[in-house]
Amino acid sequence: MTDRLHKSIKPRLQEVFMKGEGKLQKLAGLILTRSKYVISLWLLLLLATSLISSRVGSSLTDSLVLPKSESQTAADLLDSQPSLHSKGSLVVVFSSTSDNPLKAVDIKLLISAITRLPFVESMTSPFTQDSTSISRDRKFAFSTVKLNVSNLGNREERIKKVIEKSQQKKRSSMQVELLMGDDQSSGSTSSHTSELIALLASLIILLLTFRSLPAAMMPIIIAVTALLIASNLIGMVSHIFSIASFAPILSTLIGLGVGIDYALFIVSRFRQSLHQSHTVEESILTALKTSGRAVVFAGLIVCISILGLFSVGIEFLYGVAIATSISVLVTMCASVTLLPALLVLIGPRIDLFSIPRFSRQGSKRQPEVSRWQSWALLIQRHPVKWALASAIILIFLFIPASHMRLGTADAGNNPADSTSRKAYDLMAQGFGPGFAGPLTLVATIPDGADPRVLDQLSIDLSQDLDVAQVLPVEFFSDSRLAVITVYPKSAPQDPATDALISRLRAHVIPTTVGSSDIQVYVGGVAASFFDIGVVLTDKLPAFVLSVLLLSFLLLMIVFRSLLIPLKAVIMNVLAIGAAFGVVVVTFQWGWGQGLLGNKGGPIESYLPLTLFAILFGLSMDYEIFLVTRIQEEWQRTGDNSHAVRKGLSETGGVITSAAAIMFSVFLTFAFGQERVIKEFGIGLATAVAIDATLIRMILVPALMQIWGKANWWLPKGVARLLPKVKI
Repeated sequence: MTDRLHKSIKPRLQEVFMKGEGKLQKLAGLILTRSKYVISLWLLLLLATSLISSRVGSSLTDSLVLPKSESQTAADLLDSQPSLHSKGSLVVVFSSTSDNPLKAVDIKLLISAITRLPFVESMTSPFTQDSTSISRDRKFAFSTVKLNVSNLGNREERIKKVIEKSQQKKRSSMQVELLMGDDQSSGSTSSHTSELIALLASLIILLLTFRSLPAAMMPIIIAVTALLIASNLIGMVSHIFSIASFAPILSTLIGLGVGIDYALFIVSRFRQSLHQSHTVEESILTALKTSGRAVVFAGLIVCISILGLFSVGIEFLYGVAIATSISVLVTMCASVTLLPALLVLIGPRIDLFSIPRFSRQGSKRQPEVSRWQSWALLIQRHPVKWALASAIILIFLFIPASHMRLGTADAGNNPADSTSRKAYDLMAQGFGPGFAGPLTLVATIPDGADPRVLDQLSIDLSQDLDVAQVLPVEFFSDSRLAVITVYPKSAPQDPATDALISRLRAHVIPTTVGSSDIQVYVGGVAASFFDIGVVLTDKLPAFVLSVLLLSFLLLMIVFRSLLIPLKAVIMNVLAIGAAFGVVVVTFQWGWGQGLLGNKGGPIESYLPLTLFAILFGLSMDYEIFLVTRIQEEWQRTGDNSHAVRKGLSETGGVITSAAAIMFSVFLTFAFGQERVIKEFGIGLATAVAIDATLIRMILVPALMQIWGKANWWLPKGVARLLPKVKI
């Protein structure tokens, strides 16, 4: 069969190369004659990356590094002291479950057991002299655990087992919880569960779309293969770049969604060509020339948008951009190489095991196309009304986004049954909410400076109305470095804590230190997130404008039009704004607490910028797929109304199916453990739903109908300057 296929397409390949057709068609020609080699190369790549990844593992981090910020300077000074440096830490909280005080012997035995774990460097005791880590009634206490690993991972379970064994042996009337434990460990398990649910939901939607098991399995095979390779690559890259612990989960979320979608569009176009009595090789060439071209452009725009995070200058976001881009690039490459190779092998058998489609007797047209054509006609009869109605809904959803409060959600926002939430509540009950996120003031004392200034600063700090407690000054490095620990009265995520940080830096510290050469830096987790929030808020407008401008230029080159890229940019901004509005309502206002289990709190400071970069790239997918098809008809007929109607009727069903798949993938991640992944899941799912319904199915065809031939207008002077791109 391979020989016959080779002979049948050889003349066509010569024609392709002789005429200098697009690179994707040349690629298709090579794949058609070397399909088994292509499949073997992908299998070899999967095997090689799996072997290397299993040997080197991954090196993920939860640290937030913001060079030249005050909080980072404080952190660097602390790291310079061997006695203060640690790769990671967590807090163990103890609470008496009876009316009696905590027993020192029980806690000391537990501390001894935990410190014997190989990844634990040290653990403080709350029973030292003048200890501030035990409450006045001695019913609450906490200990800080220093780790020799930067990411806790599944080691949290080992700590929990040690605690459980100790509790069982002593039959202790003591509750023990871990603060900041869940956020580092449970994500992987919940991620795998979400992946399986997403794949199952996607398979069901694909079966309903294609009504053929082989056709439905193709996108799943491509997505899973690409996902495994991308995950291996991300693990390897994490040894070179700093990759956040949630980045692999986020890249999985994005890669799974786009991987299935990209393959769906190509398989759909391949089957459409087959059903029009074209040969397998002709159908593959057609699919890559059209849908494949759109996939490449869509994937590149997603990557360009996400890699734009490098322009922000925050190392923490570099890893997010790299991991997500790897996932998208691998799925894009698999869609235009591995998928066509598999289609060569399966050929017409892609329609085996078909599920009957019920339609009106005697109908010669596909009922789905007829329905979408009827919908297109409905939009075209009253385009202004439809456009206004959609715009009003989008603006309404956009409104909550204007009330977004950036910050960092602390453990008090976690689900009530999580150990970190229980630990947070116990800390707040026994000491106050500010003890979950102390501020660390680090002072450098040059020669000749009077260190007694810091004693006065400690007194002034304790008199601040928003400060709960100030620990005595600690000196290090022959009194060249000093640390003052400040516990606010408010929680780390509370606006009052942000106000306290600003006031300490702008007024309290300068007033007390005065003309002294002593430099005091306000650090700590809360201060780090405060600094990141300030930087991201300042850089967000410039980043958004640069992404919008670059996307506008790319789309103008692709479609050689002014109105189409302008429309795409505006529509995408509205869709993303509406998604932000839903995120605010769900996570900041707490309307989703009953369903998702999280209390209302601020939106993570890095989420708007990261989510914008991802969403803007993803939202371009459907724009490219829809408008590319409309452009094909416009170039063929010169009739704008017909082109809009034809494009919508032939892509509406596929876009809806693709959006349903991506929506289900994103939504499953909204029910995981990590709050930030939930925020990404809800934001992405909302944006996809809005984009595929209000935007692509209503606003785009309505506006293109209103503008008529002006859609395709481009000044001659601009046209001469633009490169002619043909993939």
